Amino acid sequence: MKKIVVYSSLTGNTRKVGEAIAKEIGCKAVSFEDECVKDLSEFDFVAVGFYVDKGGPDAHFKRYIKEKIKNKNVGLFITLGAEPEGEHGIKMLEVGREILEQNGNKILREFICQGAIDPKLIEQMREMAAKAGDKALHPITPEREARWAAAASHPDENDIANAKAAFRGI
Repeated sequence: MKKIVVYSSLTGNTRKVGEAIAKEIGCKAVSFEDECVKDLSEFDFVAVGFYVDKGGPDAHFKRYIKEKIKNKNVGLFITLGAEPEGEHGIKMLEVGREILEQNGNKILREFICQGAIDPKLIEQMREMAAKAGDKALHPITPEREARWAAAASHPDENDIANAKAAFRGI
């Protein structure tokens, strides 16, 4: 079976997970922007990975998935700044499944883990909250700061081991 890992990564979190999965299943991991993955017809299995951006994959990667990944055996892996077991993490897996299944893909493996949040995004959120004051949609609370700090250490060695285990045997 010919395999490939294709990902979209902003901060390197999703790339790191994708490279670990690729090593586990014996193939290459490449950004979706790489020329070698413009045509996936030769691949029997495609592991698809994205970071969460506004409730799903970033717009460019979402378009890539819809245009290029059709009727394949796939694996789905996701990184996000929130707790993967939480409501948002569960919803992101559903979103990923829906996008892939709309194109007739069969999902054979799944993995989701926390990833560090882009520092630029954190700064934007702080600025927006400061401008909005008491009316901020997402106020900067000690709890939010603690979540950001916890996310900064991910994906960690445990996440990488779990990602490999999720795709083992494919």
